[in-house]
Amino acid sequence: MDTIRSCSNADLNPLQSDSPRAWDELIEAVGPASLLVVIESRMSAALRRQITPEDILQDALLHAWRDREKCEWRGVHGFRSWLLSIIDNRIREAADRQSALKRGGGKAPLPIHHTSGSGSDWGPAGSTTPSRVAIYREQCDAMRAALETVPEEFREVLRLRLYEQLSLEQIAERLEIGLYASRHRFRKGSEIYYERLRAEFTSRSLPLPTLGAPVNGGDSSP
Repeated sequence: MDTIRSCSNADLNPLQSDSPRAWDELIEAVGPASLLVVIESRMSAALRRQITPEDILQDALLHAWRDREKCEWRGVHGFRSWLLSIIDNRIREAADRQSALKRGGGKAPLPIHHTSGSGSDWGPAGSTTPSRVAIYREQCDAMRAALETVPEEFREVLRLRLYEQLSLEQIAERLEIGLYASRHRFRKGSEIYYERLRAEFTSRSLPLPTLGAPVNGGDSSP
């Protein structure tokens, strides 16, 4: 289970491997920079003053490694959805700590990698090293910049599809538009976005990232 190809096959489970290489390749397959984009959109401005999106991402990855046996393997797309649920929990816990701090009865939000505990519980840390996280930040900034250049008419459909992994049907319902409009906006938005994304990565001398977990319909997360 040590190749990225195995990560895209629901019949093979990289979560059963203790190999650091297998884990790092799985994390790269879900598009960690795109997860940072999602985290930023889900954190309040007040919370970001207390804890960084990078801290949330690192905590989520550490929790995912520790609890990986609890994840039912359904391919990279399913694994990314599971990671997003862990991210939501980490953001919620950090927000609760911030609220407690404001009430005077709690502590400031503290990333789990700053807390005590056995390092062996957290397994391979390649995906959470400062240098790797710095690369994710650069890629995240490029992705967000590319997304912001997409016309507003297409941007939200694109974000919900690529980053949040919603289906076109779910997007149509959320935005109260027809399914045809959802498909059209996604198709047109994708053409613009990927052209701008390549330009952003080229201008910043960044290697193009793994596009991430495939979503229904054959398109991919950024």
